Amino acid sequence: MDCTSYREALSARLDGEDEQLDPASVDRHVASCGSCGVWWEHSSRLRRSMRLAEAPDMPDLTERIVAVAAPPPREHWGLRVPLIVVALLQCGLGIAQLLGVHVGHAVTAGAGAGHLGNESAAWNLAVGVGLLWAALRPHAAAGLLPALTAFAGVLAVVSVADLATGAVTATRVLSHGILVAGICLLLLVRHRYRTTGPASSAAPAAEDEPVEGPPQQGTLALAAGAEWRKRRGPSARHDAA
Repeated sequence: MDCTSYREALSARLDGEDEQLDPASVDRHVASCGSCGVWWEHSSRLRRSMRLAEAPDMPDLTERIVAVAAPPPREHWGLRVPLIVVALLQCGLGIAQLLGVHVGHAVTAGAGAGHLGNESAAWNLAVGVGLLWAALRPHAAAGLLPALTAFAGVLAVVSVADLATGAVTATRVLSHGILVAGICLLLLVRHRYRTTGPASSAAPAAEDEPVEGPPQQGTLALAAGAEWRKRRGPSARHDAA
């Protein structure tokens, strides 16, 4: 058996694979063959140098990262506090209806009048809870605006018609001002948190400023190899395997 077979067995040993030969006979050959002994020593040293390499020196980028990082968003309570007040008033309106205290929202007696009053109370309470949630979680304001704006628009049209025919009192129509105030505050809160959120306050990255430090040749080589294999297709992946 020539040295080539033993060196193939030694190479398999380095890779943790089956040597296909008796390990004891391989060790005896390395001990008796000076050429294979030198080959084994150099191969072992090369493998250790590839597995245990000193990390390259990198500059401290802490100050640069902190300089371009977006600061945490500040809490703006100037608009949220009035929205909380409006939300509590709207909730109080719904609770008063449920308790039978009709604050400008009395329902005309008749078939289904009691259920209609309960539906109106449930809606008023739900709107109040939604406004309160938007005050505590401003980013939820965008989800409430389409439904409440559409409701207020339809309500304005029917309220004008009912006032003209005398089907509703001015007191009841004025009680809807709480909803209108809530929608206006929702718009302002939504605008404030859309323009001062983390995405808009982050400074743009300086793409033309190179980062000081040694070039990462290993990373560039891996990226170039991946691009080359991508262009060649399945045959390149087979060759790499």
